[in-house]
Amino acid sequence: MSAEARQYVDDHEDEQLEDLFDLLSQPSISATGEGVADCVELVQSLCEKYGFDDAMRVETPGQPAVIARAGADTGATGDGRPGADERAVPGEEAPTIFVYGHYDVQPADPDEWTTPPFEPTIREGPDGRERIYARGAGDNKGQWFSHLCAVRALRETTGLPINVTLLLEGEEESGSPNLDDVVREYADVLGADSEERSSSGSRTQSGDADLAFVADGPIDASGRPHVLMGARGMQYVQVDVTGPNRDLHSGNYGGPVPNPAWELVRIVASLKDETGRVAIDGFYDDVRPIEARDREALAAMPFDEDAIKADLDVQAFAEGPGDSYLEKLLYYPTCNICGFTSGYGGEGSKTVLPSTATLKMDMRLVADQDPKEIYDAFETHVHEHATGVCDVEVTEMGAMRPQRTSLDHPIREPVMDAVRAAWPTDPILKPTLGGSLPTAVFERELGLPCVTVPYANEDENNHSPDENLALSCFRSGIRTSIELFESL
Repeated sequence: MSAEARQYVDDHEDEQLEDLFDLLSQPSISATGEGVADCVELVQSLCEKYGFDDAMRVETPGQPAVIARAGADTGATGDGRPGADERAVPGEEAPTIFVYGHYDVQPADPDEWTTPPFEPTIREGPDGRERIYARGAGDNKGQWFSHLCAVRALRETTGLPINVTLLLEGEEESGSPNLDDVVREYADVLGADSEERSSSGSRTQSGDADLAFVADGPIDASGRPHVLMGARGMQYVQVDVTGPNRDLHSGNYGGPVPNPAWELVRIVASLKDETGRVAIDGFYDDVRPIEARDREALAAMPFDEDAIKADLDVQAFAEGPGDSYLEKLLYYPTCNICGFTSGYGGEGSKTVLPSTATLKMDMRLVADQDPKEIYDAFETHVHEHATGVCDVEVTEMGAMRPQRTSLDHPIREPVMDAVRAAWPTDPILKPTLGGSLPTAVFERELGLPCVTVPYANEDENNHSPDENLALSCFRSGIRTSIELFESL
């Protein structure tokens, strides 16, 4: 990282925090639409203020997205600041990085917060670090705002050495229902690899991109940063079982009348065998094998089994495929019960035979599983194991494809080098995030390798009261973006 860019960031921190506070003060709740329109305008103005050449509002059937672009400065090699007339036309020679983030946030109940969620404050956290407390601080406004700070610092000093294209969606917290369509429709603007696209379009306005980059999520619990080469996908389902037309007296009707809760319990029990493997036909057919390079990465990951057991107050980990906790988490899919509802769950007793039973499940998927195929297999399994005494309905509630870039991809080292230079500890290379991000669309529609590097602290409390971003992590995030732009 050039000394000039570093000094610029340090000298302008007060202004950066003031602008970030303006952004965090603006509600942008995709679930309700509260504050979204005003936030989009603010996002556009901040992109332009921080050195992007344009910031375009993209309408969708839901909340709008923003696409901002900054073309590389000619002669930006770190030897000196280029003049304003030396800006390159995007796509000429310089590499292009495509960066994704989201401006929408989760709802927040002010009564559960120490300070109001949309009144950002800086105060000391439990570990003594200064933190920004506000909804969206870590998830995800504070993280993508770091990219803006990096673009501005480079443009005002040694010059921006690459093209930067930024996509900010407004529905990530609602499942990204329109992201695929936006990426598909604006693929040329976002820098799709022309050799990967089915169309025969020539070099795009922004140039073929070289990397899709995401800053989202927390760093490792050890305090070390992550370099994540993928994200697990997800298939969310609901199963509704209906028996009698109303709740019944369990004494007057119990025995001859079918109980939908028992019917659902039977179905749920059939989903796994005695070893913990998911028993749905074909469930593991497309799971990518663990290669030697992956096992090297697994061996290098920090893991304290006793600490996790103590933290969670569990005596042992669950059975199932995978020889270790990290193998199970990163290389194998899951079949998780999120909720099971039936009958009476209140205080005391109520002797009823319930009328209905409902199951909610998520299946976290790994490369190269197809959510649609998994859903079809799940639905078939459920109906094959239903007895027919109750009505059973399966509903798809949402899906997200898994994505994984090979650990041997050449893009790994520039990213690892950038993170090493920006953080006080070495990064941990991981094949995938345990959770899910909508990154598969960038690989599928843009033909790009995709890497995720979280910029938020390990205890950011995303989606929870007192969400926060440590100032040290915010600074490291800005430095990471600068280092990455320079190393590419």
